[in-house]
Amino acid sequence: MASQDFERFNISTGEIGAGDLFIGPDGQQANLASFNVLWSGVDTIRQLYQGRLKMSLLADIATAYEGAFGATIELNGLQWVVMSGRRGGFRYLLQNRDYGLTLLVQSYYGEADSVGTHLKIEASPRWIYERSSQQINDEMAFWGRLFLDALEPSGVALHLAVDFQGWLPPHDFAQRFVTRAKTVSVHNGVSTVDWETGSVVNGQAETFTFGKANSLQVCLYDKSKEVDVSDKRAFMESIWQCATNEECFPDSCYDPEKPVWRLEIRLHHRIVNEISDGTEGMPPLKTYLAAVPHLTGLWRYALNANRYECKRNWVHPVWTKLREDIGFGYDAPDLLYKRAKKQPGCGNEKNVTLAFGNLLSVYARNHFNSRQAWDCLKKSGLWDDLVNYYRRRDLSENELFKLVEQSLIKRRLLGKVCA
Repeated sequence: MASQDFERFNISTGEIGAGDLFIGPDGQQANLASFNVLWSGVDTIRQLYQGRLKMSLLADIATAYEGAFGATIELNGLQWVVMSGRRGGFRYLLQNRDYGLTLLVQSYYGEADSVGTHLKIEASPRWIYERSSQQINDEMAFWGRLFLDALEPSGVALHLAVDFQGWLPPHDFAQRFVTRAKTVSVHNGVSTVDWETGSVVNGQAETFTFGKANSLQVCLYDKSKEVDVSDKRAFMESIWQCATNEECFPDSCYDPEKPVWRLEIRLHHRIVNEISDGTEGMPPLKTYLAAVPHLTGLWRYALNANRYECKRNWVHPVWTKLREDIGFGYDAPDLLYKRAKKQPGCGNEKNVTLAFGNLLSVYARNHFNSRQAWDCLKKSGLWDDLVNYYRRRDLSENELFKLVEQSLIKRRLLGKVCA
């Protein structure tokens, strides 16, 4: 049975289907007149570009990185700290927090002189907030062209967020949350509880996270505490203080004495691609500018697929309000948003990568060269799944061959296979 919403009424106008009074199936009432939205928007953008790295600039970055810890490099009149980007799957990370961008350069999964996804640009909330959609697109493309020839956008990850006051998640929020995600985390300020099928949390939780970072992740957390940890209180309060409603206009409805909670939907670029592939009438969403008209639609898709229920098959009024009343600049297009159906090899990524690694270890132990290993992989029964797995991660067959080559070398030089 599909989940249903409470009936909505506008007490002032008598309009049905809108307003803050919600009537449940058994006559129960919920009045959300004190629920105030302080801000909604895009919190994070991660833009991927593919192309061919400009080797002279890469050499300058490498020289700075090898020079000293905390080394800097000047690009377009700005100073950037140069660090390792290994955790993000790139060789170098360039950061300028004052400007608001982080640049990850040279993919670990391909040769520097080959065409590949060699650049990821991560934008901070302030950087996004201060620019229009077109400016965001143009500035990111500028930085892309600075690093890459034959520049082509290959994907975009998005974090959509809404900040609100007037409602606190109850202690059993996680138990009443309906999601297909197997990974759930609840943090109460003292300890973190992770589980796959359910748990009981004592005390007032501060963060609920459903799903993994490399998929579609839903996070509900106490933003008024997080802004102190991230040193963003002044910035966020300047935004919250601009919020108003019909009752308090023109004064702000933000109450600095009450907690601000944030609901955040984090869409990995793979998920954005799957939705654009699976939704009839939707163009490819490879850039932020292309995704902008669909932000509201993506938000509603996520809140339909992951929802808080007050009782079985009945959506909690707060979730209905968050899903229906929040917009991101555009109305949701009249499209049936859905992810592309999994192709053969999808959904068994862990098995594919484990089998791939085990086969490479066997090949290295038997002193296969890269061409012999490549030919054996093609005959192993793993090949189609393996190629599809890396193709979804924007890796070409040439880059996959280089990965096989490098992996064999590492196993011989660093692993037990050389014993």
